[in-house]
Amino acid sequence: MKQRNWRKFFSRLVVAAAVAFFIAVAPLPTWTPNWFLYWQVPATIFVFVVYMGKVLIDTILFPRR
Repeated sequence: MKQRNWRKFFSRLVVAAAVAFFIAVAPLPTWTPNWFLYWQVPATIFVFVVYMGKVLIDTILFPRR
């Protein structure tokens, strides 16, 4: 049972990392505002880290969910 939880955690980690990578390197249209260009990658990484924390807490503290 525990191994399945960790397997699920790592699969979510891989999917989230792939989505974050593609969002961070996605080409943007030329009309994108400059302020967004400076915040695209940091905001993506922040959301990725917060999501991974949530998934890790769910995996460790609530394994039967």
